[in-house]
Amino acid sequence: MNQTLTANTGRVVAAYGNRGKLLLADGTTARFLLKGRKLKPVCGDIVGWQTADSGKELILESINERHNQLRRAGHKGAADVLAANLDVLIVVMAAEPTPDFFLTDRYVASAAAMGCEAILVRNKTDIAGKRDEATETELVNYGKLGYGIVPTSTTRLEGIERVSELLAGKTGMLVGQSGVGKSSLINALVPDAAVAVAELSSSSLEGRHTTTASMMHALAADGWLIDSPGVRDFLPYFGDVREVQAGFIEIDQAAHECRFANCQHLREPSCAVKEGVENGNIMERRYESYKRLYHMVEDAQVSP
Repeated sequence: MNQTLTANTGRVVAAYGNRGKLLLADGTTARFLLKGRKLKPVCGDIVGWQTADSGKELILESINERHNQLRRAGHKGAADVLAANLDVLIVVMAAEPTPDFFLTDRYVASAAAMGCEAILVRNKTDIAGKRDEATETELVNYGKLGYGIVPTSTTRLEGIERVSELLAGKTGMLVGQSGVGKSSLINALVPDAAVAVAELSSSSLEGRHTTTASMMHALAADGWLIDSPGVRDFLPYFGDVREVQAGFIEIDQAAHECRFANCQHLREPSCAVKEGVENGNIMERRYESYKRLYHMVEDAQVSP
């Protein structure tokens, strides 16, 4: 959803606090400052701007309506927006550290809530002797559910071109556990990424360490890739706990056969979801993941 820019609009390609960088309609970039404290732009936002009196920076005045937004539960049940207008959420895992599939489920549930695609990238395939049976079973199940799975190795540059192809004409974002190689993937996909980060640090962010800044990198074929810090221990934000169900494809499908239309699939009788778990049509771990996320979202909504 790479919207066409017009005069006095721009796409946020870097964001840090009250400043960042915009891509303008003519293909150039410019630094921006926020007008007031209410605006909270994130990478991917399309915004309106005006020239500052100094002429050195742009003043960001408005944020266009977002097609979607990646949100996590924040302080006191509020939502923190991490990125906007995404087409693809790329969930990265690796042989090391051991994949946390409960975390993976929270990411793919977020993608479903946003109405965007989720792709699983299995990185570090060059590490020998780490293909454990449990991980293989999980990945086979994700594949059966319709999720794309791409094996990659940044040392051998395997799968990198495929990831780039999947992002052609789209805006994607990398998420995943710490240590799975997201930075290496960024560097493989965007050869000048380190240069872009250095430039941002020296100019736009006045020397601040940019691991706390979100950046949006241009890819081939009009693709974009967002690299955002702090998306590790992730609890998605849902306005209604009943939205959790839609994040689990097989549970959402089975739910149509439940006795009660408002079935939570926890303790209700004649629950088609629980029957699906019992007969093996729904993985027990995925059902456990659904219950965990349901209760986490429920608890976050009632917390003071």
